[in-house]
Amino acid sequence: MARNIKSRLKVKGHLVAISPIHVGGIGGNAQTDMALALNGKGEYYIPGTSLAGALREWMGSESQFINALWGYQDAKSDRGHASFVLVEDAPIQAKAEIRDGVGIDRYYGTAAEHFKFDRAILPSGSRIPLEITIEQNPHKDWERAKAEWVELLTALQNKEIRLGAAKTRGLGLVKLENLKILDQNLSTRQGILNTLRDKGTGTTLGALSNQPVTRNNQKLFIEIKWQPISPVMVKAEAGGIAVDSLPLVSANGSGLTFVLPGSSIKGALRTQAERIMRTVLDQPVPNGKSKQNFSNQLELVELIRELFGASAKIKDKEQHGRIGALAVDDCYASVNISENQWQDITSAEKELPLRNALDQAGLNNTQQAFHVAIDRWTGGAADGFLYSTLEPMGVNWEPIQLTLDLNPERLPVKDQLPIVALLSLMLRDLSTGKIPLGYGVNRGMGAIVINNIKLTGSGLDTLLPSLNFPLDLQGGNTADLGQEVLQQLTSAWQAKIIQLQQEAN
Repeated sequence: MARNIKSRLKVKGHLVAISPIHVGGIGGNAQTDMALALNGKGEYYIPGTSLAGALREWMGSESQFINALWGYQDAKSDRGHASFVLVEDAPIQAKAEIRDGVGIDRYYGTAAEHFKFDRAILPSGSRIPLEITIEQNPHKDWERAKAEWVELLTALQNKEIRLGAAKTRGLGLVKLENLKILDQNLSTRQGILNTLRDKGTGTTLGALSNQPVTRNNQKLFIEIKWQPISPVMVKAEAGGIAVDSLPLVSANGSGLTFVLPGSSIKGALRTQAERIMRTVLDQPVPNGKSKQNFSNQLELVELIRELFGASAKIKDKEQHGRIGALAVDDCYASVNISENQWQDITSAEKELPLRNALDQAGLNNTQQAFHVAIDRWTGGAADGFLYSTLEPMGVNWEPIQLTLDLNPERLPVKDQLPIVALLSLMLRDLSTGKIPLGYGVNRGMGAIVINNIKLTGSGLDTLLPSLNFPLDLQGGNTADLGQEVLQQLTSAWQAKIIQLQQEAN
């Protein structure tokens, strides 16, 4: 039996990728372990199910009203209905990039065995067509439904929603542009004809609804302005002809530029957070180069799991995992390199053509550095161990962006302040030069200096009432948080550590 639908909203626009996106497909290929989804035409696309899942998750799928809007199925009572929301598949015209991923053994500090993988991504600047049809549910409050959609579309315009995988490691951030909304009337002959012609009455978010929606939005936003002291780069998988190790580059919407992936920055922060927790809890790092030992190294106390996430595992015949509360965006260099210029750099066969190609790209201070391993017996250069690295010098970088989700659905209330305290310790260590970034950090690379840390937030009046936003920490000095805030964080941190020590004993 057909549903009695008298009107609907047709939403169209484009989602612009602010950071790269990965939505996986079935199988893989010879180039990557994690391939992108392909439609029947062989085009990259984001399935409507993936888009709908991200949008529904943002609204919150637990309430009775949201379930009625998006559809549900009750296995116990065999009741439910189809969704009143239709989200179309979104084909994308873009050139995919390949990103490396690797797990770092906490004991040896080297790549963990069996934890090397490649991921295909759609680069920043990719445009994703968005088309949503929202049918009026005759059994629910239509005015509230419109208010919920105004909130969601506004969040998309404000870059508050992420799509796909690795959302806390730099991927998936989008922004809605070119929004158009049609109100289509299906209760009259003319309205039906207009709908069939893809027409309707144009409207705006403001005209659609001004009804407020109550939603938890407790978040702490951190912007870190920094500059490199030594060369900072993440090593690309492929090398050039004259250069063995190249810095990773990625599209930024107007060309190519150097990039520190969010996964790399988050990994450096996680390593320091684990070091802090293992120190205060006197917890040694499990030793041994095996897949199981590396998994055991990640089995840490709840603060690390909640802040950085935990991989999915099967327990009691169900899959259990956790997405981290801390999201770290990709960080791009403030230089633009055309694809042709980068091709000239990677294909240069000798030092002089390489130097000319770098100068043409505006990378006058970037240089080819030569390295050699020393034979421990002869004291001379070891055979076959001479290599070179293209090291970015004199390059400015955009700020590092962190987002801490403090909503109770993501973090237990009892752990919110201890996690903010742990994050403040990480920021302190970052500002004092204890956390280098990128490749070659044990060989003189990756050193940075923090110029300023800016804190902003929403919904934190109850959690941190003494913290006045926006707050600038010059030089990253966490003492500028204020005595009252520091005392509050210290008390919460000490109480949590005592609790964890007692549980361990």
